[in-house]
Formats: sequence, structure tokens, C-alpha cells
Amino acid sequence: MPFAPYRRHLESISLFSQVEEDISTDKIWKWRGHNIFAKSMTPKETPNDKPTVILLHGFGASSIYWRETIKTLHHHGYQVHALDLLGQGRSSKPTDGSVHYSINLWANMVDDYAAQYNLGDSGVVLMGNSLGSLVALSAATGDFKDDGNDSTYLSENNEGGGSRVKGICLFNCAIGLNSFNILKNPSLSPIQRKIYGWLFGVLNALIFGNEALLRYALNSIVTKELLSNALKGLYCYSPDRVDEELVDSFYYPAVDDVEGAVEAIRQIYTNDPGMSPMEMHEKHPEILDNIPLHLIWGSDDVVTPITGDVGTFYCDRVANNRSGKGLTTLDIIESGHIPFDDNPVDTHERLLNWLKKRLL
Repeated sequence: MPFAPYRRHLESISLFSQVEEDISTDKIWKWRGHNIFAKSMTPKETPNDKPTVILLHGFGASSIYWRETIKTLHHHGYQVHALDLLGQGRSSKPTDGSVHYSINLWANMVDDYAAQYNLGDSGVVLMGNSLGSLVALSAATGDFKDDGNDSTYLSENNEGGGSRVKGICLFNCAIGLNSFNILKNPSLSPIQRKIYGWLFGVLNALIFGNEALLRYALNSIVTKELLSNALKGLYCYSPDRVDEELVDSFYYPAVDDVEGAVEAIRQIYTNDPGMSPMEMHEKHPEILDNIPLHLIWGSDDVVTPITGDVGTFYCDRVANNRSGKGLTTLDIIESGHIPFDDNPVDTHERLLNWLKKRLL
């Protein structure tokens, strides 16, 4: 389905109160007064004993780049839901100050979506890319409850036995909402931490917190050609997969609603980064040590390299069996930051093997 013209497509989508029985459904779900775009695919033969999969994208992306993952999982009998996070893709981008973007906000959104559509009779598998990985971890643990929520749907009693989440798969997991969590690295000296903190502050003041500059960039600098070249830098294995559909999925949400995009970009880069994956594991071992957790990492990722803080943490967790029951596993795929769309054949072979071995 073409992404553009972006607004016309949105106007043609009906509002649904429940998941349709059609094999493929594009819908707008109302959440806290905002439009959330969701794509779902349901196998013809339902119900079955396979868990439902929820896909969560990374910064600036949308459900579009899960195109091969959605088709593959559906072909193998999984019900799949891919959401455009609030402020990104085809979802609303509020500018009235009512939304404070955070990992926990999006995790709360995912939990409410799963609750409204009664997902999880056979369990739910959360899959996220980059910052979407952190959304998956927060939703799985119910960590967003600390933001004032009394209960959760997916994590239920916040104990492994009562959780609807039967597995988590993280693709090139990020360190936080933004890079500020790098400052938490214990190997940094006080001087290094101060220098990095000063540098981040300068960048935020001059660029990411500068609404006028961001507005000018989206109006006058960002082009499809520029985005195409940038995306090819992330698609190290198959740059030819950066096609018109993919480029449009990044381009139109930014230029069709510049004010909303500026607000989302400003907040994502300057808001509190939230908990790092390492902090999430430290805080919720009773949950994350008891759920199968699989990492699929692009070997040539320049955004969240396997040699970075998060990659090193998970490699050590797997190598030294630090997950309590040995439930954490890792596959390194020849690809960049988006392995499931850059090298879909190898990625999905490993993904399906993990699902079959650990969850079925």
C-alpha cells in the first residue's frame, strides 16, 4: 500500500471498535483523543495456539518497514499487529502541549491497545526495533505503572506466571529515548561524563531544542533524495531495499505535519531518556529472567553497534548465562540497523526458529 498521499489515506480509514476478522486491516484506534494507526493481519484459520505478535518501530519510522516481517509471521500462522507510535508515522502528532513523549507513554499505549482488542489468549510476543525495543521492555514489565497507573494488561500481576507476555524479541536495541543514557556508563570518568553532558546540552540548545531550526530543516532541507541516502547508510546489506515506499514512510509524516513533527523530534531528543535496558533488567529481574528474550542484531549497525553499551551488556548476559534460566539468546545477522528489512531472509529464519524452539 503506497504511503502517499499520506493524509488522503488516513481520511479513508474507518474507526474500529474491535479487531476486524479480515486477513489484513488498516485502522485508526482512538487513544486519549489521538489517532493511532495500526496494521493487523490475522490468519484465516483462527484461533490457534500461537501467540499474537505486536511490532514496535524505532525513531522516525512507522509500521511500513515491518512489511516483510508482517507477511512472514502471518504466513506462518501468527496474528500480527504493527502500531505507529504516537507522534510518528501515520499517528497523531499533537502540538497543544498535552503530550510528553517518553518510553513509558508509548508502553502505556501498547498496553491499552492490547487490552482494548483482547489480545493474548495464547500469549503475546513483543518485538521492537531500536527505541521500540525499550517500549517492548517497559510494556512487558509494566514499568510504566510508575507513571501513576494502577494496573497493566500485559504484565498483569507483574510476575512471570501471570504475564500475558510469552516472549520478547529486540532488534538492535537502543540505550534510551535519546543518547543521554550514555552518561550512565560506569566506565566514564567524572571528567568524561561532564564533557559529554556539556556536549549534549550544547547540541540540544543549538539544534534539537531549536524549534525554528528544526522547522527550517523540514521545510527547506529534507528531501526524498536526502532521506534515501541516509537510509541506505542504515541498510548495509541490501541498500537496494530502500525503495519509494520506505522513503515515503519517513518523508511524508515529517513534511505533511511540520509543527507536529518538530514537537516530536524536539521532545524525543531532549526529554528524559528513561531507563536503559540494563536498568530495566536490574529493576525487574523477576520478570525479565523468566520470559524468553531474543536479540537479533545487525553486525554492521552504526546507530546501536553490537560493541556499544547495550550490545555488550546482552552479549555478556548470553555468554555468561546471566539471565537466571538461560532464556536470553542472541543472533547476529549480516545487516545494518534494521535487519528485518535489510536482510529479511536470514533475519526471519532466525526469528522463526526462536519462536518455534522457545514459545511453541
